Amino acid sequence: MYAPRLYYFIYEYIPQKDISENIVQETLMVLWSKKSELTDNTNLGAYLFTVAKNNCLYKLREIKYRQRIFHNAEVKESELEANYIALESLETTRFNEIEIEQIIEHTLAQLPPQCRTVFNLSRFKGMKNREIAEELNISAKAVEGHITKALKVFRVALKDYLPFVAFIFVK
Repeated sequence: MYAPRLYYFIYEYIPQKDISENIVQETLMVLWSKKSELTDNTNLGAYLFTVAKNNCLYKLREIKYRQRIFHNAEVKESELEANYIALESLETTRFNEIEIEQIIEHTLAQLPPQCRTVFNLSRFKGMKNREIAEELNISAKAVEGHITKALKVFRVALKDYLPFVAFIFVK
């Protein structure tokens, strides 16, 4: 008598036949297991729909949690795959510290003077953009622009060595 009504109630919130049927069964099992606790005054319909509602809420939280875990697992798996491919193709024999230092010095020398100064203060002296702006009497936006320009030049110059010199680009 209540099963079809429970099913349609549940299906409104979880429109998947199998899941809705399972929740109906779980709801009726709760009723059966708690039958000794129910009195003659218990509104059976209200009780069943309350149990069904709580079971739906639990199932929706579970579905949401699984989707979040599954989504994160996909992200982690794709990140791992990308990292695996990157590491596999990384040619560590090309790592030569002296050669990298020479490329950095050469690239710094090619930067416009103001850009070079800003980059040195930011990356090698560890100053904040605001501090650089105050010291050089330029705007913070100009500092950001110079750093962005320098990083682009460095990325091109050091493209074969980026895994080894990432510390320059991270602040």
